Amino acid sequence: MKSSTGHWVVGDDFFDREGELKVLESRVRDGNHLVMTGQRRMGKTSILRELGRRLKRKGWVFLFADVEADRDEEDVITSLAKACHPVTPITSRLMRGMRRRLWTLAGKVDKISAHQFAVRFRAGLDSGNWRRHGEDLIAHCAGHDQPVLIVIDEVPIFLVRLLDQEDGARRVDEFLSWLRAVFQTGDDRLPTLIVSGSIGLAPLVERLGISDRVNYLDSIRLGPWSLEVSVRCLEALMKNYDLSADDGVARAVYEHLGTGVPQYVQSFFARLRDHVRMHDRARIVLDDVAEVYRTGLLGPSGQNDLAHYEARLRDGLGDVDPAMGLPWKSSPKRPYRVPSRPKQAVNWSRGIPGSCRTPRDWSPKRSPSWSMTSISNPIRTATASG
Repeated sequence: MKSSTGHWVVGDDFFDREGELKVLESRVRDGNHLVMTGQRRMGKTSILRELGRRLKRKGWVFLFADVEADRDEEDVITSLAKACHPVTPITSRLMRGMRRRLWTLAGKVDKISAHQFAVRFRAGLDSGNWRRHGEDLIAHCAGHDQPVLIVIDEVPIFLVRLLDQEDGARRVDEFLSWLRAVFQTGDDRLPTLIVSGSIGLAPLVERLGISDRVNYLDSIRLGPWSLEVSVRCLEALMKNYDLSADDGVARAVYEHLGTGVPQYVQSFFARLRDHVRMHDRARIVLDDVAEVYRTGLLGPSGQNDLAHYEARLRDGLGDVDPAMGLPWKSSPKRPYRVPSRPKQAVNWSRGIPGSCRTPRDWSPKRSPSWSMTSISNPIRTATASG
């Protein structure tokens, strides 16, 4: 098991989560469409890619589309088409449906790169035909001779970007309505869909009064590792890098973090390893944990990761207290509403709809203040809401 920070992992570098993987595979095999949520750095992308890797070994087709950078509906359909590129039968049928732009390449799928294919495919899409070509893509997946799992990652971030554009609320409503209709045709051969994101769909659709657009997605939330799992991970990493440690070092790491977010556990170990190497040692002592926490995790690099997460929350939820994931102000930054459903606008002074917290459970007076410069344990506080 290698030390991995800042990117997703699969295979031998993927640690634990066996219980979650069993649940996910069971739900997928039963044909349930899912939405996976969880705080940033919890390992959502890794577990979904590991699920796909394992299903591929059992005869499934796994398509993964990251739409974080996509700006409009056509980009999302292109990302899905690009994910299909390695599956020649699906891609060839998709090309033939694009008429003059791509049909001449239908027999040459293996001779063009995924990027080249995506560029050509995107050139054939516009605001008037993305729905039809998206429906064709799903239909071709349904007609494939193997079961198909489609994962669309960072959907909420894409929707927030769409909201910022002209007539954004209507377009978000129409996109989610289209996606639901495509996957609710009643055809047993349809691919299974999982959407995911670090800020979650529920607060966003509640904010717009369109929660019913995603009620076909069963929610699964990925939480942090337990103390036991975090300790086992740290011990496995130390063994792989021929490092010894004083009794209690792994537990001390967890207690300093205050939570078992996989990325932070990995990041702490990487800094500990660098620290002892710089001092020409192969043994980690308890004092190293406190020193690395103070100089590394509370330093600029540790703060930057939390600032990025705060920015995502603010984009998706308006003005929020990152420690609690709840709004500070009584109204969102921009009053997004779907014109056809104005009566369902949300009173944000009563908390995030769908949240486990109620006004009785939360108030600004009882919520800890949060500052990038003054907080004593930013990791513990930013993950307080689990």
